[in-house]
Amino acid sequence: MPRWRAEFLRRPFRSLAPVALFALVPKCAVCVLAYAGVGAALGLGGPEICGGTLQPSFSFVYGGKPSAELLPSWGRREEIEPTPDGRERRIITYTDPATKLEVRVEITRGDDFPAVDWVLRFTNHGPADSPLLEQVLPLNLAVGVPSGDVTFHHAYGSTARATDYIPIDEALPPGKIVSLGPVGGRSSNGVLPFFNLEWPQGGMAWAVGWSGQWSQQVLRTGAATIGIRAGQQQMRARLHPGESIRTPRILLLSWRGSDATRGYNQLRRLLLAHYVPRRAGEIVMPPVTQNSWFTENFGNGTTEDNQLEHIRALPALGVEAWWLDAGWFEGGWPRGVGSWVPNPAHFPHGLRPLGDEAHRLGLKFLVWFEPERVNPNSLIAREHPGFVLGLNTGPMGDGLFNLGDPAARAWMTDTLSQCISDSGIDIYRTDFNVGHPLTYWQAADGPGRQGITENHYIDGLYSMWDELLRRHPNLVFDDCASGGRRIDLEMISRSYSISRSDSIGLPYATPEWDQAQTAGLSRFVPLNATLSICGLPGYQKLSLYALRSAATSGFGICQDNFAPGFPTDLFKQVVAEVKMLRPLYLGDYYALTPVNVDPRVWCAWQFNRPELGRGFAMFFRRPKSPNPNIEVSLHGLDPGAEYEMTFVDRAETRRLTGENLAKLRVEIVEAPGSALVTYRDLTKP
Repeated sequence: MPRWRAEFLRRPFRSLAPVALFALVPKCAVCVLAYAGVGAALGLGGPEICGGTLQPSFSFVYGGKPSAELLPSWGRREEIEPTPDGRERRIITYTDPATKLEVRVEITRGDDFPAVDWVLRFTNHGPADSPLLEQVLPLNLAVGVPSGDVTFHHAYGSTARATDYIPIDEALPPGKIVSLGPVGGRSSNGVLPFFNLEWPQGGMAWAVGWSGQWSQQVLRTGAATIGIRAGQQQMRARLHPGESIRTPRILLLSWRGSDATRGYNQLRRLLLAHYVPRRAGEIVMPPVTQNSWFTENFGNGTTEDNQLEHIRALPALGVEAWWLDAGWFEGGWPRGVGSWVPNPAHFPHGLRPLGDEAHRLGLKFLVWFEPERVNPNSLIAREHPGFVLGLNTGPMGDGLFNLGDPAARAWMTDTLSQCISDSGIDIYRTDFNVGHPLTYWQAADGPGRQGITENHYIDGLYSMWDELLRRHPNLVFDDCASGGRRIDLEMISRSYSISRSDSIGLPYATPEWDQAQTAGLSRFVPLNATLSICGLPGYQKLSLYALRSAATSGFGICQDNFAPGFPTDLFKQVVAEVKMLRPLYLGDYYALTPVNVDPRVWCAWQFNRPELGRGFAMFFRRPKSPNPNIEVSLHGLDPGAEYEMTFVDRAETRRLTGENLAKLRVEIVEAPGSALVTYRDLTKP
């Protein structure tokens, strides 16, 4: 067993009064959590629960003593402030009178969801190094559950394999423990940090917001109690005078119902209401993009002339953004990473002509950066080696740009901001192909300072993005990280991911992988997209089946529309479908079939906007499925309402009641093949 995991398992749960979550009808959202032992633990409860003796749901050890013993004797102050999205933030600050360590607990909640999120910040206001701070757990609680079966729902993260985002539904009998954490320091590398516990007639969903190395354990300690603890995998340090650190952010949501899907959709609604990025008050949706990375020598063949030619062809397809991927900079891909200057031989006028032409045509301009990786041949390596961790130690000698160094971060922020201004960039795409940043962080930690480098780095990452947005209020962020390996609560609050898996670059990947990624990731993450490379030499066959498999609320075209025989009409059809269906991806999601990549079965899903009375279902008969028919039950419909159903591929419209749609039969003659069904409630305007 790794040392960190053994240490994590030794930490005690902060036991909260075990009560059934829905034993009483609460007066407000916070009280729902309070009955689970969470609201009161954070000091959020009303008079009916404030008198309890519950311990905080976070915990830490300071100077060898647990926080449960320390906090009652520390100074405490509290303030409340409104948030821009109409919720309330309560800030509780504890201060050690002896060492002047300050613990700031920032708690955010609203009245529209039974949910609460919180993050802790520690600051040493003393004149000397603090005593040792360790075993820091922003989430450490025991939740009472009613008798009966308990299931822990989670999912694989991204590893560019067939398992990407496949759900894992584990029975949780008494005594079972599930330990989870990503590989190497990227938050969703192998494990997705979104979770759902289901018990009779309800459950609890939560998310961990930490874009580095987190760790979590879920343990059913007895028939009526489940313990959950999560935090940064390693934090054992003395803080210098004036130094601050933060914890992962925790978001916790309670839900009622007889199906875990209720929990998923409540979480989706919460994320859409309060977390996903907005510009001018509107949710930022993944666009339809096109890029020539695969067809122009992995980006190294891009030039001003050929990129302008591609940009001018976009409106005919309905594409919304031109995507300039890696390779545009001095040194090219990959050895020029760390040189954020356009290659003068290929772009003699910089990137501005591309941005201007895209804007002239009503398009957005997306540009790829990877500011955190530094190749030893790059400008940063030559001119600012002191900003880089482990230069010449990683693959190809790559080092890690130290975003935890304030001077380095300020330089990088200024550099990126200037690039954005000079080039007219609308969408800042950030990649992160450092496979094991944890190795760099740990190597840089000094004695008695385990976890410090990572903590400052991750906090610096958020600060840099937030500052870029402050300087460029309309800028949109796209999060890649080797294809979906840094998806967590903090990142989806700032960005979408339009390449959720690098499996698209594998010749042996199939459309069924794309289908499973949509079906699995959509349970937790509302905004996600991927690319299509079918039809390129050595890759999967080009077909409507393959294109639809890769289409979500956004769609990435990697094919060359100047190639002989390019099926323009087929791409126009798929792009038009993406735009037509896009608003419906903001609704509730239902997997209509098990989520897998089995070529012998069907795959189907439904998105439903009950407030609009509209939705759609997409069906895939996979290549080895012997059955041309499937019967499914559509969800979230009014049994007594009349619906207009459109079977898009047959151009056929029917009128059916919601009750009739409890058993919808769909036929696809060809294998592989696909079918799109849309519907609208005729009783709604």
